[in-house]
Amino acid sequence: MSTQVHRRRRRAPRGRGATPHWLGQLPYLIVLAGVAGGLALCAFDYFRKGSGLMAAAVFFGALARLVLPPSQVGMLETRKKWVDVLTMAGIAVAIAVVAWVVPHS
Repeated sequence: MSTQVHRRRRRAPRGRGATPHWLGQLPYLIVLAGVAGGLALCAFDYFRKGSGLMAAAVFFGALARLVLPPSQVGMLETRKKWVDVLTMAGIAVAIAVVAWVVPHS
């Protein structure tokens, strides 16, 4: 006789206040769409508008990481909260400065 043990994956009970899994990825998708739109604008020779859109999208990611709880941040959470916020805010400021400093062609 063989005795096999079948294991089931345990799932956390979903209460009334539980949010769907895809909703936690929404801030990341918004940032990703903003950066992709900014790159598209840069490709069509709208450098300042595209860079501004990218800076705004990354800054939105920093604000989302700062305000939202860890269960709703999704892939924006990579390190500690303060490191993530400072890194994204610094990148957003750097992109905005580059957009402002580069002369019109």
